Order: sequence, then C-alpha cells, then structure tokens
Amino acid sequence: MVKARLEKAKRLLDLSRDLQRLEEDRLVQLRNRKAEIAVQQEELIGSLDSDTSLQGLLMPVIVRRLKGLGDEATLVEQDIERRTSSLRSLATRTKYAERLSRNYQQQHTRMEGEKELLDVIERVLRTTGARLP
Repeated sequence: MVKARLEKAKRLLDLSRDLQRLEEDRLVQLRNRKAEIAVQQEELIGSLDSDTSLQGLLMPVIVRRLKGLGDEATLVEQDIERRTSSLRSLATRTKYAERLSRNYQQQHTRMEGEKELLDVIERVLRTTGARLP
C-alpha cells in the first residue's frame, strides 16, 4: 500500500515540476515581450525626435502605434503579475509534493528494512532450531 502511495506521490511530483517549468517558461516569454515592447517604444519616440520631412505625415501613425504598444505593455504587465502569482502557487504545490514523496519514500524504506530484518530472523531461527518464548 505504501509503495502504491509512493508511486502516486512521485507522479504528482513529476507533474508539479513540469507545470512549474511550463509556467516559468511562459513568464520568461512575457518578460521578453515586455522588453521588446519597450525597445519598440524607444525607437518610435526616437523617430519622433528626429527632424525629417516625413515626420508630419507619419506623426498620427506613430502616435497610434505608441498607444497600441502602451496598451499591450499594460496587458503584458498584468499577465506577468498573474503568472507570477500562479508560479508561486505551483512552487508551493511542488514543495508539498516533494515532502509527500520523501515521506512515503522513508516509510517504504523503513518497511523494506523491517521486512528484511524479519526474513533474517526467520532464517536464523530455522537454521538453529531455536524457538522464541
């Protein structure tokens, strides 16, 4: 029975670690996207600062694009906060699964040791013909 629990706990631990890894990857992607948005915003602001004859024609397009990037940056930041909270929750579950797995492993090891000890005692009693009171 302990062995079955141990196997379930190991599967739970593997699943928790995989989910945590996926969430970490998603968080990295969001942070990269946030950095890309910041670079694009800087480039657009830099193009507004330059003195070109096309600036007047492109001004509304650039402003619209900056507004869109600002909105996207806000959404990405909210998603980062949500994913960070989710990652904390997954990390807590992973730690719990690790403790559970470790406890079942210890119980299993202890039971195996007791079983081996009983086997040794039985073999000794059989070979010597001794009896326990």
